[in-house]
Amino acid sequence: MMSDEGLQGKTAVITGAGNRTGIGSAIATRLAACGANVVVTDLAGGPEVAAGISRGSLEVLEEISAGLRAEYRVEALALSLDVCDSSSIAEAIASIGERFGRIDALFNNAGTVFGAPSPLHEYDVDAWKRTLDVNLTGMLRVTKAAVPLMLGAPAAIVNTSSRAGKTPAATNGAYSVSKAAMIMATKVMAVELAPHGIRVNAICPGLIRTDLQKGTVALTAHLWGLSLEEAEKKLHEGVPLCRMGTVE
Repeated sequence: MMSDEGLQGKTAVITGAGNRTGIGSAIATRLAACGANVVVTDLAGGPEVAAGISRGSLEVLEEISAGLRAEYRVEALALSLDVCDSSSIAEAIASIGERFGRIDALFNNAGTVFGAPSPLHEYDVDAWKRTLDVNLTGMLRVTKAAVPLMLGAPAAIVNTSSRAGKTPAATNGAYSVSKAAMIMATKVMAVELAPHGIRVNAICPGLIRTDLQKGTVALTAHLWGLSLEEAEKKLHEGVPLCRMGTVE
């Protein structure tokens, strides 16, 4: 177990953690390794993909949580949570409150994209709305529900934005705009929640080898008329180490 006394026995909730190769799962693993109890959540139950949103199965979530309990001897809970459904969020937060009493860390990591590739002046409005609903409003819904369980002691919120929130992503505008808005929302919440002892920050991952990143490679291939292999090499040109990072 990694030594981090500040996380021993704390409770962390991670959304979008139902993919074994994703950032959310890696976050949960790292926190468990530091002694934190973790709640892994995702849009689980039902088909693998519904309305364009990739779902993590509850079975996979439970396997992830069981693995964390076994390897790191921490408490781990798997919950289905739909960031677009206030009732689903309320049910999950109630379960967390009953099990752990409070939340010390919230990672708003769930995210997706609809409608890409498309230039903004041709972007499907419904796809635009759905992308912002998951990436931006979903973060707001979960935060609103979680904050009451974070009051009374120092706590932290981390929002997974993206380098696309800082640098325009051609033909992927809804995603880019949602992540840019998340950065500003993070700054607003940081100011508002500081008096309560809750720190709020965002991370902006660059090229990380995840299933979602496959979409970025495909978009680049489409934009430049390249093969997928050529597109990945082109993306590497913008990285000083000339490679994608890993979720770890």
